[in-house]
Amino acid sequence: FDLEAMFDGEVYSDFVLLWLFGHATRFAAREENKPESCFLEQWTKLAEEQGTRALESLRDGVQEALQILGQGFVGHPKNTALREVLRTGQLSLSDFHGELLRVVYRFIFLFVAEDRRLDNLPLIHPRDPSVAGRLARERYAAFYGTRRLRDMAARIRGSRHGDLWRQFQMVVGALSGSDSTSAMRQHLALPALGSLLWNPASTVHLNAPCDCGPGTEIANCDLLDALRRLAFTRQEKVLRPVDYANLGAEELGGVYEGLLAMTPQLSGDGASFTFAEFAGNERKTSGSYYTPDCLVQRLLDSALDPVVEGAVAGKAWEEAERAILGLKVCDPAVGSGHFLVGSAHRLARHLARIRARVAGESEPSPIQYQHALRDVIGRCLYGVDINPMSAELCRVGLWLEALEPGKPLSFLDRHISVGN
Repeated sequence: FDLEAMFDGEVYSDFVLLWLFGHATRFAAREENKPESCFLEQWTKLAEEQGTRALESLRDGVQEALQILGQGFVGHPKNTALREVLRTGQLSLSDFHGELLRVVYRFIFLFVAEDRRLDNLPLIHPRDPSVAGRLARERYAAFYGTRRLRDMAARIRGSRHGDLWRQFQMVVGALSGSDSTSAMRQHLALPALGSLLWNPASTVHLNAPCDCGPGTEIANCDLLDALRRLAFTRQEKVLRPVDYANLGAEELGGVYEGLLAMTPQLSGDGASFTFAEFAGNERKTSGSYYTPDCLVQRLLDSALDPVVEGAVAGKAWEEAERAILGLKVCDPAVGSGHFLVGSAHRLARHLARIRARVAGESEPSPIQYQHALRDVIGRCLYGVDINPMSAELCRVGLWLEALEPGKPLSFLDRHISVGN
């Protein structure tokens, strides 16, 4: 609850909510000698139960989306070349699975970048106050954005045409930063993000047909079905949108653990793609499990905070800023990046407060905090994992945190490595 914002903006409804939430009756035990029977304790337990169910639903949704996309690609009548390279082994199942994952990561990234806002604008767009910039943002939202695709997925089943996949690939090309798509970027007010995630070469077997030659098709109905599983959870037979604006490292970690338990399977003719769970799946053979947030926070309390305090002790503000940016944090078994994301926020809070005081302000603004977060992620954090899928998901998690309007993301590719 932000009291200052409530009073400055005269947001009466938010103050009423605070009053109702913090009233003395919420702390009083409802049963004699049972303090855990108070409203606040019951609400906490209910929130934990609902959060667990939502996490399981998101994990299941990602798995279902991967299977739908995989089957949609291999089953499309025009994708003879894809089926042939899979049947002959020129494209391994693990590499095919990796390309499908990158497609899903791209969608999740854009869901978050479009839903998170700074100065009331989506994070995906550079800050351009001109009329042309506003029109370009409106054009993107109306005809190209994933929010439009999510709205379609909630309303219609979709046809057998393939225009939505081709349209999405135009956005991917623009975000990749290639010179040939500069006009498209300007047309849609998109930044050149770069990085492996947006490089079309990282999904070479799934890219849509273009002027350069043939490509891979997927029907609108299959694409929208996959997006429906990613963007919504089904609760009591009702579709409820996933809150991607507040997606955190814990949710990504849960998705990661579920993905490791699934092994891709392909029929002999290459026309049927499924996932199966076997006793020797990758999660069990590698001992890979994501770390709960409560344990991450305890570890940061004992391992990181004392290092930061020692680095800035007795230093002037400018020297303290350089000291924080000179720290290095490495996770040698990074998984989905939960520890590194937590470290990034801890360091960014320290850095943003120091910069705010240098500027004569008592607390950092959201823009200052986001800038500090990006600086910390780009200069202080490193990770290694033996599993390429883990390293890539870690990059996605850090990219989501480091996203700053109009800035590229390629700086992170060298910081998260695949190795033992």
